[in-house]
Amino acid sequence: MKKAPTSHFLVALQFASIGVGLYPWAGQPQGSPGWLVLTGLGVLVGLYTLLHNRPGNFAIYPEPKEQACLVTSGPYRWVRHPMYLAVLLFMLGIALYNGTWINGVAMVTLFLALLGKMIREERHLHGHFGDYGDYACRCKRLIPFVF
Repeated sequence: MKKAPTSHFLVALQFASIGVGLYPWAGQPQGSPGWLVLTGLGVLVGLYTLLHNRPGNFAIYPEPKEQACLVTSGPYRWVRHPMYLAVLLFMLGIALYNGTWINGVAMVTLFLALLGKMIREERHLHGHFGDYGDYACRCKRLIPFVF
């Protein structure tokens, strides 16, 4: 499937936000090291998702691969986008640990980029998988039981 310019923009914004968000703009971290627990949780969610899904099913673009299969078990039984959740948890811990407004802006920008990707991806998944609508009705997008 051909990648739309919007998809290229969202992926670029995602990676730019991650790059800006990882940098400690104050020189020394301002927050408590306890915030890094969120970063560790993000790593665990990401690893659980990677171990549960087959490698050829992942893509950084919102357009699904032609040979993709719909996964609704493992972490996907709680949220439709566990890899995005993993990235957000990882980066939230870093942003809170670094503790600058620039890291905060990068976190908000990352969330908006991933939200845009989720919306585009779900539009494609509805067309790619006939049962995606039922799955979307019973499973939250990003935060179990909430959103």
